[in-house]
Amino acid sequence: MPRPAKQESVVFDLVEVNGPDGGAYDDANGAANEAGEGPDVPAEPRPRPVVRLPRLSRRTWVLTAAAVAIGVVTVAAVDLVRDHRRAELMRTSPVGVESLADPPAETWAVRFDTPVEQGQDVSMNQQVVIMDGLLVVPPTNAQSYWVDPVPGPGEPVLPGFEEVVAIDPASGGVAWRVPLGERPTCGPTGYDASTSAEVLVCVHGADDAREVLAIAPDGSTRTRSAELAEGEDLFPGPDGMAVRTIRSGDPARAVKCEASGTCSPGYLTPGRDLLVTAEDAGTGAERWASTVEFDPMNSMNCQGMPDSGDWPTADSAMDPDVVTVSAGAETVVVDGCGVSATLSASGIRLDLVGDAGLTEPAWVTELGPGRFAVQGQGLGTTVVDEAGKTLHTLDGWIRTDATSPDAPADLWFVQTTTDGWGFEAVREDGSVAWSERYGQSVLLAGRDVVVVNRGNRVVGLARTTGAELWSWSSDDPTDMMRSRTLTDGETVALEYLSRDGSSDGLLVTLDLDTGKQLWHMPLTGPAIAVGGHLVEFTPEGVRGLG
Repeated sequence: MPRPAKQESVVFDLVEVNGPDGGAYDDANGAANEAGEGPDVPAEPRPRPVVRLPRLSRRTWVLTAAAVAIGVVTVAAVDLVRDHRRAELMRTSPVGVESLADPPAETWAVRFDTPVEQGQDVSMNQQVVIMDGLLVVPPTNAQSYWVDPVPGPGEPVLPGFEEVVAIDPASGGVAWRVPLGERPTCGPTGYDASTSAEVLVCVHGADDAREVLAIAPDGSTRTRSAELAEGEDLFPGPDGMAVRTIRSGDPARAVKCEASGTCSPGYLTPGRDLLVTAEDAGTGAERWASTVEFDPMNSMNCQGMPDSGDWPTADSAMDPDVVTVSAGAETVVVDGCGVSATLSASGIRLDLVGDAGLTEPAWVTELGPGRFAVQGQGLGTTVVDEAGKTLHTLDGWIRTDATSPDAPADLWFVQTTTDGWGFEAVREDGSVAWSERYGQSVLLAGRDVVVVNRGNRVVGLARTTGAELWSWSSDDPTDMMRSRTLTDGETVALEYLSRDGSSDGLLVTLDLDTGKQLWHMPLTGPAIAVGGHLVEFTPEGVRGLG
């Protein structure tokens, strides 16, 4: 059995110490005073023993230094692991960036097939979809840009890709490209990285030869003829579907619109119902069908545009049968003259469920997988699932603003007034945690801080109490509008864009705990978060910032 290590003893030494006057202690003088002899001087205090620490061996010093070093390394390692986990979490969110600690610089660039024309002012809002971690960009359409035409005859040429292009957000490498024909439209898509899909559906081709194209995440495709009957139209949908529409009933009355801005008849009644059929994009097999009944409406509110590009400066005729369909991640939104509906990917009519009533369509917002907010004309929201079952009822309009992926799902932010000011933080059980009476919108719901827009100021509120933690204001020009909000969990980035595309935008970062501005940088177009990476769309193309 090994012998225990020998421990060094603690040594006590008596040493001379200085007296109160700075002189050395005098043993003889002290003894005389005690005996009543000698000069009349104050007695000096007795010396106190001084404790001396043991003389540590070199081995002990080495072990002590090693222990301190291990402690420092352990703290650094814990911080590194925490930062790594936070970065991984941010990669799962459409508002999450791995790090916003420093101003990013361009790391890669992919040029558009058609860049911006000389002298053309554009403001872009390109639709995209995320497929297996790739940023997939469909061809530019008229809804992607607000364009000030270049002086001269002809329509402005829209910048963008001519094909569907998939880009790796980390390296900028083009994974694949898929060509499309005339008048392409693809879905599901969104204006940020919040929409993901296993299949991107595109409808394209000449009017008499439309085709349905299903694109997989690896770029492989499957195509078939749309086989449209007279009066039918076909649109991309969610969940690998194509959505077919056709009016039913007697032919609609002709609607004539005058240059004065009035139409005849001014009110459409009766009208034609709309049959909506969802089919598998690849095979054409029917999944479900739903009939949207006609609801009389003012002719001026119709989606059908007059057949003259000069309207409303010239008399023209309007087609009341025109219908548009847009595909969300989990919804199909149908709109047209006298018909308006939002259906789930399984065909359930969502806009007529819950407290919205059964006669008046309501506004439906996707809240995340399998949850939808149904908001009627009154001040109330019903949260339902994809089958239309009510999950929650809230007294106000629910706000669906940016949420940090590390934030708990413990609060709803509900607007309770009709003037656009103020909201309440509501717990899952319906109780109110706190109220905010000055905020116009929630810019970011973070883990510990809720960032709120108060008009000309941005404030940080404590998530648990609503108490104001900090305030920040900007001196930016009035022609800038606040766009997206991004975060890395410790920083919030506010994106400002030019209203008309005539000037650069701005990205400003604030510390979430203190509100201190950390840095800012110019933007030439909207920036989005894709897989934890910052990607900017410019009039010339797409570029990575890191």
